[in-house]
Amino acid sequence: MAGVAALAALALAGAVAAGPHEDALAPDYPAHMTQAQSDYVEHCGGCHGIRGIAAPADLPTLKDRVGWFLCLPEGRSYLVRLPNISRSRIDDNAQLADLLNFMLFGLGGRSVPAGARPFTAAEVARERASPFTSVSLVETRRVLVERLVRQCGAPASLRLMYPAQTAAR
Repeated sequence: MAGVAALAALALAGAVAAGPHEDALAPDYPAHMTQAQSDYVEHCGGCHGIRGIAAPADLPTLKDRVGWFLCLPEGRSYLVRLPNISRSRIDDNAQLADLLNFMLFGLGGRSVPAGARPFTAAEVARERASPFTSVSLVETRRVLVERLVRQCGAPASLRLMYPAQTAAR
C-alpha cells in the first residue's frame, strides 16, 4: 500500500513522466491531495489511469467523457451502481460521493453538462444498494450510451471504451 501511495504521489506531482496516452491537458494534482483525489488514485487510477485515461486498456477512459453520464438520471444511477463503486471498500457514502464528484467534475471536465449537480451521500447510499452484475453491465452501458448520444449530444466515440479504440474490436 505504501508503494502505491508513493508512486501515486510521484506521478501526481509530475516527477514521473506521463505515459504516451496521458496528455498535457490532464488535471494538475496539488502537492497535498484531497481525500477524494487520494481515493481515486488508490481505488480507480490503477485501471482508469491516474489522469483518467485508460487507453489502450478495455476500460472506459474517464477524462472529458464520464461527465456525459450526468445528463440522464439513469446515467447518474449507472455510475454509482458500477461494481467497483457500489462494492467499494470505501464504506462512508459521503467519502464515496466526494470520489465520484472528483471523477466527474475534475476528470470529466468538458463533458459535464451545464447545471449538473454533485452526488450526495444519500444518493450514493440509495444507488449502491443495487449494484450491477458483470452480466448486466455491458448491455446496460451500451443502451445508456446510445441514449446519451441521441438525447444529450454525447459524441459517438463514447460508444468505445476510449476514443482511439477501433470499432472492430
